[in-house]
Amino acid sequence: MKIAILGGGAQGRVIAADLAASLPDARVVVADLVRPGLPPRHNLKWIELDLSSRDAIARLLAGHDLGVCALPSRYGFAALEAAIEAKRNMVDVSFAAEDPLALDDRARAAGVTLVPDAGLAPGISNLVIGHAVATRGTPRELMIYVGGVSQDPSAPFGYVVTWSVDDLLEEYVRPARIMRDGKVVTVPVFSGMETLDLPEVGTMEAFYSDGLRSLLYTLPGVRDMGEKTLRWPGHAEAVQPLVATGAFVHTLREVCTATPARDLVALRVRLTFASGSQTWDMTDRYDEATDRTAMSRTTALTTSVVTQLAAAGGAGAPGVRPLEKVGADEKAFRFVRDGLAQRGVRLRVDG
Repeated sequence: MKIAILGGGAQGRVIAADLAASLPDARVVVADLVRPGLPPRHNLKWIELDLSSRDAIARLLAGHDLGVCALPSRYGFAALEAAIEAKRNMVDVSFAAEDPLALDDRARAAGVTLVPDAGLAPGISNLVIGHAVATRGTPRELMIYVGGVSQDPSAPFGYVVTWSVDDLLEEYVRPARIMRDGKVVTVPVFSGMETLDLPEVGTMEAFYSDGLRSLLYTLPGVRDMGEKTLRWPGHAEAVQPLVATGAFVHTLREVCTATPARDLVALRVRLTFASGSQTWDMTDRYDEATDRTAMSRTTALTTSVVTQLAAAGGAGAPGVRPLEKVGADEKAFRFVRDGLAQRGVRLRVDG
């Protein structure tokens, strides 16, 4: 099998290294304009390619069996369209602003399976929600809490850069879509502020962000749902003036970039059913042994495991298959959950 990875950045190179190690009989190619730092492996190589062109992506994918999109968000939707054009399945972690479900009819007609948002959240969060709905029925309410921060709360803004600061700014300016009383409504980012105590972490603040994505449309019957970003207390108040003045990107790049980037990722998914509640928790930290951030471990390794599922034909029928649909299949759910656990990313469930 020949697998093409679009982008060799912070996520793409981790996806590539894990895929090459996990699938030694596959040929893994990373396409990017800049040579990424890749481990020396017989089945892993880099090719120079401008991925801003949808036609170039389609031609690349046509020469491979499976695609993985790890591009900046502004290129993600075009990459999915290129996969349809090339008639190749694709796993995507780009978090494009456009709605990937809009491509469902075209993907079905082309016989292509697209798995969008296959990262942390959306991603792991969708997977466990899909599993919970399949095993317990439709919840009345669900809330996702997720965030990546510096392990040291006293670091500037309590934050360390582990992914695109430009994309992070988008998260801080885009209004959040949530479900309230069975209707999709929009609320300002940074609203809905609350604090909560997380195991192995401590007290964090949480505010609405626009991360529900496909869940707003694939879970009919859920009356209330939302996603909130987790940060150390005081972060939101400190960064809002930077967002308002346009100084956010420059400032965070200057003061929140660290080597190594010792970060912490926390995820909580809370579901409320008529028969009770269920809570999923996950905590991960920068791995000294591999020099991998918690953000790359929980995001890129998820993409890699989902890609391995797709390579084995386990991602489902043609069409757009966000992870809540994949997670509804018990075998697929266990494949991804076990694959993450083997890599040290462990999900805990209560209820």
